[in-house]
Amino acid sequence: MDQQPLDISLNLSEAKTAVPMIADGTMVRLRLVSLSQQAGEKGKTLRFEYDLLDPAPDSDGGKINPGAFGSKIFENVALYAKPDAKDPKWYEKRIAARIDALLGTGDKGNTKGKPARPDLSPQLVPNLIGKELVAKMRIRTTGEFSGNEIASVTYPGDIAAA
Repeated sequence: MDQQPLDISLNLSEAKTAVPMIADGTMVRLRLVSLSQQAGEKGKTLRFEYDLLDPAPDSDGGKINPGAFGSKIFENVALYAKPDAKDPKWYEKRIAARIDALLGTGDKGNTKGKPARPDLSPQLVPNLIGKELVAKMRIRTTGEFSGNEIASVTYPGDIAAA
């Protein structure tokens, strides 16, 4: 490879390298495109990957369009709890809420007459892929991490005029 001295100038003052974040408190429609399991240092983690379905306001006053940079939402749910956790099964509740929001299910014997939620298994995953949910987004900043996270989820059919 022939090395040459630099003969170009690039104006990088307008370049954005930070991933755009959906504005705090925004309700968005997401489609589940992947659900996988990962092994980590402390234990297994479920990784939900969603695609944004409609344009959403970003935290800088702009807009994030489906398919654009920042329109993929990743959610990792650790399948373990700290030894002193107040609720050692916290992750089961979080996963159950995602299943309910994707399938329109609920707790066994719920008063709304929804079908009982199925157990999470490898056989259920193909039934979840491609399903939509409505998520309330928030911006989380902890230490070096700054990004979007899902604050709550709702089944689209439970929202009037969804």
